[in-house]
Amino acid sequence: MGELLLRYVPPAVAWLMVFSWRDGQDAIRRLFLGLAVSLTALTPAVQLAVGHLTGTATLARLAGHAGMVLVAWSAHDLLAHLNGLRRSRWSTWWTAGMFGVMCLCFALKPSLLPQAPWVLEYWTAYLLALAPAFGNVIRLGLRYARTTSGRALRSGLHLIVAGAAMALVYLVNRVVRVGSSRFEFAYPLGWNFWMSAVLPNAAHVVVLVGAAVPAVAAWRRRYRQYTRLEPLWRALADADPRIALNPRVGWWNMRMRLYRRVIEIRDGLLDLQPCRDADVAAAARAAAASPAQVEAAVVAAAIRARGMTPPRVEPGAGAPDLDGDTAFLCEVSDAFSLLDDRRVLQA
Repeated sequence: MGELLLRYVPPAVAWLMVFSWRDGQDAIRRLFLGLAVSLTALTPAVQLAVGHLTGTATLARLAGHAGMVLVAWSAHDLLAHLNGLRRSRWSTWWTAGMFGVMCLCFALKPSLLPQAPWVLEYWTAYLLALAPAFGNVIRLGLRYARTTSGRALRSGLHLIVAGAAMALVYLVNRVVRVGSSRFEFAYPLGWNFWMSAVLPNAAHVVVLVGAAVPAVAAWRRRYRQYTRLEPLWRALADADPRIALNPRVGWWNMRMRLYRRVIEIRDGLLDLQPCRDADVAAAARAAAASPAQVEAAVVAAAIRARGMTPPRVEPGAGAPDLDGDTAFLCEVSDAFSLLDDRRVLQA
């Protein structure tokens, strides 16, 4: 049972991340896609099915290695972006060329057994395709981890760097192991269970977890903002049910759910704009209330006075960008939820 979980849970998690990823950085989606393809292709069920359909059981291994090439260079692109760099054109041609050599070697002898012809050339090309990318992942990941203030991102980068280092160790070990079969010298470490079986699977999982940690942390942060906005959104929706559109968006897409909630709150506040009493705002400021507390007091009074126009109208408050406005509305909602406790001045 434990082996089944180890084999099939990571691919399922990787595919979940592929289909649920909604942020703008495409390199992370490609990274998850490469991991999903690689982990899926290396499962016993897929290898058996591919072997049955094509007559070449190791064709799934080639697909898995192609996925890892995508993982390596996607991780490189992500870290290059974070460090303000771009991938050079030669690296693209180098990777394409080395993968072409891998396919050629596989076509000449579709077997990855250590004693098979062309297998040493195949693994050498695989190492050469990945080594520049993984080397830069380690270098750039450590550089950016030293400068970022985000704890989740820093932890994720350290895990990706560790996974890349483990993958490089495994690949070097594999090339030497195949070379020992070709040139007939002793290399017992290459056949060690931890080096040959555990290390590559662990590298996959560590990179997957490292890429998922910032995504999960971002989801959790948006979920907290979404729930913090509940008191303000609920009051506005009760006052005008038309603002609640109830879009069918899954909980995994918290970015869209949060965006919709902010838009609906802004629609409700826009509808209340003619009822915003400047005297309420002045009284709240005189009580040394914060901007969010002033806004909460004005909104509460406007809801009660809905349909009535005060002598002086208080202009709306907010931030010019979506992230800043979301943070401000969260503070307003927190203050709004405390109005019944009289911790914020009411009109």
